[in-house]
Amino acid sequence: MPHDPVTAHLRHLTLLGRSPASIYARERALARMTAYMHVTLLDAQPPDLARWRENLAVTPDTVIAYVSHATGFYTWAVTTGLLKTSPAAGLPVPRMSRRLPRPISEPDLLTALEHAPPRIRPWLVLAAWAGLRAKEIAYLRRENVLEASRPPVLLVAGDATKGHRERIVPMSGFVTGELAVHGLPGAGFVFRRRDGRAGPNQPWLVSHLCNEHLHACGVTATLHQLRHRFLTQAYAVGHDLRLVQELAGHASITSTTGYVAYDSGAAVLAVEAIPAPGRLRVVSDG
Repeated sequence: MPHDPVTAHLRHLTLLGRSPASIYARERALARMTAYMHVTLLDAQPPDLARWRENLAVTPDTVIAYVSHATGFYTWAVTTGLLKTSPAAGLPVPRMSRRLPRPISEPDLLTALEHAPPRIRPWLVLAAWAGLRAKEIAYLRRENVLEASRPPVLLVAGDATKGHRERIVPMSGFVTGELAVHGLPGAGFVFRRRDGRAGPNQPWLVSHLCNEHLHACGVTATLHQLRHRFLTQAYAVGHDLRLVQELAGHASITSTTGYVAYDSGAAVLAVEAIPAPGRLRVVSDG
């Protein structure tokens, strides 16, 4: 038995190429489990896991994530011979809630863009007009901005995106122009750090600064809702869900449906087409 099975497990996740954020989330989840059960993870029995699960006071989606961390660790422990069976097997989980899209409104987007400082503006543009996530903005490299190609495109590299799924996103003339105004470096990361350290900006910083700016403008939306806006608008143009899946970089088209708002114009036409009397009679309470 390893002296620290959690460290061994996290090292295994690193070898699998999991992102630092995913590994950190696993580490924190396992630490919380251990603190609650008051026994080591390898000594825990099914009743210990059942009590832990029953006392999770979080949202259903978070319950799913926590149980996934637990089952992931114990599956690894069984595979490596540390345990014969998983004490987390059969833990009940709620059904994943349906995620409705929440695109930022056009007036809010234009207000935020108009008042954005030079550092923040290109990040808003890449989220709202190219659908990039905070991590993809932070890790964008100069060699992946192909403005001279026909058509101009962004290459979202595997090490920059969720799930390591590379994709190509066409750049509109607006995006190309905005990046040109911002100024592209000769090489390396497009958006340089301001703390003097090497490497890219951290995704959390991109998200935090953008959200801080949005809220300062009186906008309640978050940076990720600008990505919702891009995918919703892309779907509205051609109603091609498969195309939107590729633009989003989703492994499953089911994920795409959670980001794409229905065509409200079509919904209005459908509702108005329902037969109704020309004038409703008002019925008094008397």
